[in-house]
Formats: sequence, structure tokens, C-alpha cells
Amino acid sequence: MERRRTHGTTSAKRPPTRAKAPVLRGQMTERRQAILDAALDAFAERGFKGASVREIARAVGVNEATLYHYFPSKAAVLDALIDQLMERREELYEVADDSGQSLGEVLNSLIVRTMEIMKDEQERKFLRLLMIEGPRLAVMGRYPFLRVFHESGEKLTHVFEKLVASGRMRRTNPRVVALQFLAPLMIFGFHQHGLGGRQVEPINVAEFTRAQVEMFVRALTP
Repeated sequence: MERRRTHGTTSAKRPPTRAKAPVLRGQMTERRQAILDAALDAFAERGFKGASVREIARAVGVNEATLYHYFPSKAAVLDALIDQLMERREELYEVADDSGQSLGEVLNSLIVRTMEIMKDEQERKFLRLLMIEGPRLAVMGRYPFLRVFHESGEKLTHVFEKLVASGRMRRTNPRVVALQFLAPLMIFGFHQHGLGGRQVEPINVAEFTRAQVEMFVRALTP
């Protein structure tokens, strides 16, 4: 007797769903950023040494083990914060790529954009952290914040090298000019956003910018 074939008794295998992977990655990215935000708040308020990993984890709503899944140490969290700070400034240093801009226009754009960046709340917190922990960590033989000055100086050096190469600036040492240009901007940032000068002794940004540009244009015009 011929056996009757049955249909529909076995379900076809479904391909594994991959929809959850992007969602999971997005959640991990959000949590990582939440950890960085909480760490910056804690570091700016209590300093790098005073803020604990447990405190940061609690602020995010996770345990310490979860935090260590994203960052192997508290120092790694600080390094990641510095990475973010430098990434936010990347576009700032592309201003000299437009050969149609004069020396004065490039310098003006650099100052104006830097001032705008320094208004950001995250930037102000980082400046406070820099003031609190820079000297302390240096005494301990650790210099994470020198990265900010070194990398900013390197990128500004490249800006001035482009200005020299395009004939918009006289030939001089671009590294020295970069440091001379950077120093007043950092002092401005500390004074206005780190020391409370924005409330007590506000600086006229337009006047500051005009004076800086005029001084450097007089000294560097070919």
C-alpha cells in the first residue's frame, strides 16, 4: 500500500533575524555616552580622584561591572572624554583649506568658532575639570590634559603651514605662531568659563576677536 504524503506538517526554517543587532549597538552607544556624561559631571564636581566608578555607574543606573564592560578603568573614561573634546574641534581646523579666504578671515573664523565651542556646557565642564585635575595629575606624574594642548597646537600648526604655503602668511615658524595664537584663547576660556568671569567680568568677544586678528595680521602679513 502506498503511503500518503502529508503536507504542512513541518514548518520551514526561518532565517535568523538580524534586526536586533543595530538596536543593540544603538543601545550600547547610548549607554556609553551616558557613562561619559555622568563621568564628566562627577569629575567636574569632585575631581578625577574624588569621583568613584561606583558613583558614575549609579548615576547611569548600571553596576560597576557593566561600566567596566565599556571602559577598562576610570583613566580610560577620562581618555575617552578627551577624545570627544578633540573630535568636536576637528572642523575648526579646516578653515584654512579655503584658499579664497585671507589671513585675517581665517584668523577671525578660528577665534569665533573657538569662542562658540567654549560656550557649550560640556566644554565648560571640561575646562573646570582641566583646572582642578591638571596640576594634581601632573604632580602624580600623569599628564592626560597635555594632550589637549599638544594636539590643538599640532592642528593649529598645520593651519599656519597651509597659510604660509599659499602665500597668505609670511614665512616664520608655524609651531611658535600656533602656540602664540592658542595661549590667549585658552586664557579666555579659563577666565570666562572656568573662573566665572562670564558672570563677574564678561569679556567683549567682538572686541577681543578684533584685537587678536589685527595684531596677528600686522605681524604675519607677507
